[in-house]
Amino acid sequence: MEKLALHGGPKAKPTSYNTPNRYGDEERELINKVIDSGRLMGTDGMVADFEAEVAHAFNIKHVIMVTSGTAALHVALCALGVSEGDEVITNPMTDMGTTAAILAQNAIPIFADIDPQTRLICPDSVRKLITHRTKVIITVHMSGLPCDMDIFMNISLESGIKILEDCAQGHGGTFGGCHLGTIGHAGGFSMNESKQMSSGDGGFVTTNDDETARIARLFRDKTYVRDRKVTRGEQPVSFFAPNYRPTGLQAAVGIAQLHKLEALVARRAAIVKRYYNELSDLPHFELPHITSGSQPSYWPLAAQYTGDTPTRDELAETLRAEGVRLDTGMAAVNNILRTELIQKKKYYPLTDKVPSFWRDTTYDPDSCPHVDALTRTCLRLPVDQRFTDEDIDQTIVAVKKVWAHYFE
Repeated sequence: MEKLALHGGPKAKPTSYNTPNRYGDEERELINKVIDSGRLMGTDGMVADFEAEVAHAFNIKHVIMVTSGTAALHVALCALGVSEGDEVITNPMTDMGTTAAILAQNAIPIFADIDPQTRLICPDSVRKLITHRTKVIITVHMSGLPCDMDIFMNISLESGIKILEDCAQGHGGTFGGCHLGTIGHAGGFSMNESKQMSSGDGGFVTTNDDETARIARLFRDKTYVRDRKVTRGEQPVSFFAPNYRPTGLQAAVGIAQLHKLEALVARRAAIVKRYYNELSDLPHFELPHITSGSQPSYWPLAAQYTGDTPTRDELAETLRAEGVRLDTGMAAVNNILRTELIQKKKYYPLTDKVPSFWRDTTYDPDSCPHVDALTRTCLRLPVDQRFTDEDIDQTIVAVKKVWAHYFE
């Protein structure tokens, strides 16, 4: 048996992963067009071009570009009618932006557990949490894996609760032949640098509903009217709204990134197919169940280690020593339920005062055991469209080498 790199043996992956600059000539060309126009600000111009191109590519009626994925979810929640004291169900295994968007609308986050097979928000857990105050359910397509949207749209039909798709990690993924973000009542996308489409930072809202789109466009821009001439000083300001306007520079990069999306999704799918084909039979190594009828837009793939000895962390250390780029956290925060923000309802930085809308809510930190179980056991295999076949060959060899040492 070949000696582990951790014990002085040769690395199974001796070379670095191939990750060349994801931005190139097309981004530069479009950025230069914006600069040459002499105008970087405004929701027309390149921003409007970006929205039109995404709408066409995703087959959705309305796209509203904003400054971040968190902003996209906040805008969407407002446009779907969420107001102070309403409850919004999501899961605590997601980026903080999902929860932040709910709290920014003075609404109450309610946390459902995940399904241990799909690693996604569990419909049965959601059903148990619905009350007369539930206004929206946020289905988080975590790691680009599509939720079963048929089930959630049926829940919506039964209850009247609206569905917001959190597609921050799902650009280009589909369910039932439809793009993620086009199935629920609205979708929210992020475009920070870790995402399939990046504009450095940025985001956008998708919806097929005209009124939702109208409110979203107003809410991203302090309610300023932009589709007709309004005399300076006479903006109507019809309700409260922040400023989430993007710039033409973000839109320019976003358009170029959109043009690469189809190839990116296909390349990532090819990488993950190899992981399933070549690693699925390893003992104590479980890959997620993919929802029937869906095509993911893969992020790092969360395998789950189901053994006891060695520990998950020991395995992670051993794999990293072999040269594998590996994460063990599903998000920046393992379980949002366990944060000071939620347990102490710490809304403000300089006072412990709890806003009135949140005062009567209590959270059991142990109420999502499947989330806790996954965060204790996950090993996220690297996935990136820029990786070479050799990168994947070596990654698979490294995993098999480590497993052979411990389990054969």
